[in-house]
Amino acid sequence: METREPVRRVITVALVLLVIAASSLYLSSPRQPQLATNLHDLTIPSGDPNWESACRSAQVPNTAPNCERAALFDLNFARRSEGLALLNLPRGFFERSQANQLHYLVNNERAIRNLPTVPDSSAQLERLARQAAYQARDPSIPPSMAGGSDWAGNFPNALVVDFMWMYEDGFHYTNGGGGSNLDCQTPKASGCWGHRDVILEDASTNTHYGTAFTTRLIPSQALTYADSYTLILAGAPAPFGVANARLLARSIAVIALVMIAAAAVVSLLRRGRGSRRNYKSQ
Repeated sequence: METREPVRRVITVALVLLVIAASSLYLSSPRQPQLATNLHDLTIPSGDPNWESACRSAQVPNTAPNCERAALFDLNFARRSEGLALLNLPRGFFERSQANQLHYLVNNERAIRNLPTVPDSSAQLERLARQAAYQARDPSIPPSMAGGSDWAGNFPNALVVDFMWMYEDGFHYTNGGGGSNLDCQTPKASGCWGHRDVILEDASTNTHYGTAFTTRLIPSQALTYADSYTLILAGAPAPFGVANARLLARSIAVIALVMIAAAAVVSLLRRGRGSRRNYKSQ
């Protein structure tokens, strides 16, 4: 009885660790992308304002009132289709820079879905956002940080960029008319709705932002794009953030399984020794 008790204790502790690991993995599972069932069929009714018909001017950025009103209409039409609050722009919004407007819109998209806003910028992320905007590409995330980034080019203003990233980022729009997600060329491509996922991703108090807008692109891109917008949401992983929680849970599970395996081996060895002793005593 004395030889079995330590083995039982080890197995009990290991089972408790497995329960803790399983609970941690469940609680740290990422929330599903917030897509409305009718989002893929979003179509602005004919006759209503829409940015494509109202923003045909070559002006970049296009700050003409009719273009901005049409873009705001499209955004609110899309929000209404998801049952969300309409966007009421603050006073002085159009006097802000395009990069600042984009930051406001991203935070507003998060706030109306009860996600924490990202109020603070980072000098490092701002620098990376500007560099990527000049090069017309997604900003890179520093190796020490976790997060995501978006890029858009050839759009008239920040309102339209937000609309395209959030509401016309899937395969239906890219290939069926109007959309421009270069990472969504097939219905099941991993990049479909990827810009939206970046904007709505989980964020901790460590998350900062970087935004940029430019019309001065590097020569190799200047012939293709008239302007470029970038966004980064990233920060140092929290000590008990999702990624670290998963790693810790997996480590605990591995330790627990090793403990169970070791206890099983010890138990078998002890049984074998007991059988040999019984055989000799006979």
